[in-house]
Amino acid sequence: MQSFSGPILLATDLSARGDRALDRALLLARQFGTSVIALHVIDSQVRALPTPQRPAAERESQARRALLRDLDGVDAGVEIMVRCGDPVRLLQQVAEERRCGLIVAGVARDETLGRILLGTTVEKLVRISSTPILVVKRRARRPYRNALVACDFSEGARVALRAALALVPVEELTLFHAFDLPGNRNDALTAKGFQRTAQEAADQFLENTPELHGSEKPRIEVAAGLAERVLIAYADQSDCDLLVTGTHGATGLLRTAIGSVAEALIEKAPCDVLVVRQPDGRA
Repeated sequence: MQSFSGPILLATDLSARGDRALDRALLLARQFGTSVIALHVIDSQVRALPTPQRPAAERESQARRALLRDLDGVDAGVEIMVRCGDPVRLLQQVAEERRCGLIVAGVARDETLGRILLGTTVEKLVRISSTPILVVKRRARRPYRNALVACDFSEGARVALRAALALVPVEELTLFHAFDLPGNRNDALTAKGFQRTAQEAADQFLENTPELHGSEKPRIEVAAGLAERVLIAYADQSDCDLLVTGTHGATGLLRTAIGSVAEALIEKAPCDVLVVRQPDGRA
C-alpha cells in the first residue's frame, strides 16, 4: 500500500459535526505514523451581528481553548493552530509550508436552511490545492475497508487511484466509469458498444499504471448515465466507505472538473469523499 507523506492538516470549524473529521484525522495519523495539525481559521470577513465584534486576540484565545477541550486525552501528536484571515488562503498556505500530505475537513450543515456551511471553503480549496482533500461525513469507527474511484482513464484518474491506494488495499478498490450515450441512442446495442470500448480503455489504463504491476487488479464497473448520479447511486448501493475523484480529466467522467462532478460528490455522496487535484495545475 502507498502512503501519504507529511503531517495531516485538519481544517476544523469547531462544530459538533467536525468531531467526525477530527476522529478520522487522528485515525489516519496513527495508521501512517504521522502527526496532525489542527487549524481553525477565524474568517476576517464574517461579522458576528448583532453582537459587538470581539477583539481578534480574544476570539483566537477562545478558539484555542475549544480545540484543547476537543483534544483532551488524545493519544496522538497534535499541533494546534488558530489564525484570523481568509480560510482558503490560510489552509493552502499552511498545507504548503508544512508540506502536509493530506487535508481533512468536515462538511457541516444547517439542517433548517439545508445549506452547507463549511462546504464553500472546501469547494474553493479543492480548486487550488495540490494537497489531496478528504471530506469526512461518516463516523471514523475503523480504517477504510473499501473505496470507489471515479475513473475516466486519464492521467488525472491515475493520480486519484494512487491516492486511493494510500488508504485502501488494491483488492478492495473499484474503478467506476460512467458514460453518456450520444443523443437519444439509448438502445442496448449502442450501450453494449460503449461498455466494450470502456472495458478496453480500462485494461489499457491498468496496464499503464506501474503501481498495479505484480499485484491484484481493482474491480471495474461501467455504467451509462449522468456521472454524479450513477456514481452516488452505486456508492449507496455498494455501501462503500470512501469515494475518490480527481478534479478534472481529459474526457468523459471528470471533464467538467470541480464545477460539476466533484462538487456534486462532496455535497451528495453518502460516504467520505477524497478529492485529488492533478499536480500539473490544469483546471
